[in-house]
Amino acid sequence: MTTVCKSCRKPKANYNCGLCQDAVCKSCAHFLGDESFSYLKVIPEELTHTTYCSNCFDEKVSAPLNEYNETMERARDIIIFTKDQTKQTSWLKRKEDPYHVEDCADEQEAIMKMAFYAAQAKFNAIIDIKLNSKKIIVGSHKKSVWSGTSIPINLDPDKIRSNN
Repeated sequence: MTTVCKSCRKPKANYNCGLCQDAVCKSCAHFLGDESFSYLKVIPEELTHTTYCSNCFDEKVSAPLNEYNETMERARDIIIFTKDQTKQTSWLKRKEDPYHVEDCADEQEAIMKMAFYAAQAKFNAIIDIKLNSKKIIVGSHKKSVWSGTSIPINLDPDKIRSNN
């Protein structure tokens, strides 16, 4: 027996929606990659699937995906100061608890995760960034895993002291 697509009613619906389990064809399915919500601290169960029908995508996934992408855009604009730049940031108050990230593939991912957390919490900068790498050897395969900390703050970009 052939499976019929829930949306367009065509035969050969080879996929199932991760939420409602209804059959859906390739042209009607919405696919999400593993990276779609990868920077969230906790990914809600309904956003962990890779395939969605149009109804479930519109009702449950579309709004969180748009919000995630907007937060990611803001994270790219976060002002960044490393621990080495404390001369420029020594006058800033450090009231917030620091962010901690672990098991990142590289330095950029660690910084982006902390920037994402800051953007999510409506901050515009992270300061005192400290990154560490740890080598992991499994048989003949070697890789580095990065971790880091930073403190989120809101600052006026016009008041940033220069190095001069």
